[in-house]
Amino acid sequence: MRAFTLLELIFVIVIMGVMTAIGTSAFTPKYLVNDVNFIQSKIKEAQFRGIGYEHNSFASEQSTPDYENGCIDIEKSVLHETPKDKESLAYTLHIDSFDYGDICFDFKGRPHRGDFTKNSLIKEKFTLIFTYNTKQRTIIIEPITGYVIIRD
Repeated sequence: MRAFTLLELIFVIVIMGVMTAIGTSAFTPKYLVNDVNFIQSKIKEAQFRGIGYEHNSFASEQSTPDYENGCIDIEKSVLHETPKDKESLAYTLHIDSFDYGDICFDFKGRPHRGDFTKNSLIKEKFTLIFTYNTKQRTIIIEPITGYVIIRD
């Protein structure tokens, strides 16, 4: 009668433990990464909508910017998407609360704070810091170009 030795059983248990550790780390949700990528895509979408749309011609007629054309309110309650109908899926933000206010992009894709006057043009890097479970990721919006960068 042949049986497994204690050494063989320990070896199998160690291999199973290593495989379990690798498997569970692969399936842990990446909420912070996904949320920051989602916010970055929304910022780029706003920039895309602002390019080619001349806001200055409307500045005297409107007191608030046109949010459909180049503006985004970077606040958790606003970016948290809700489905228009119950059959569609919505994205749920998991990161901690944040409110960075309005960022608008002019017809050249340059970032502005709120309105489209010459004084509202962002002249320094605009940094947005997001946290989840003590981890942080940063989105940087470059001045003049409006280039959006994600940093760990």
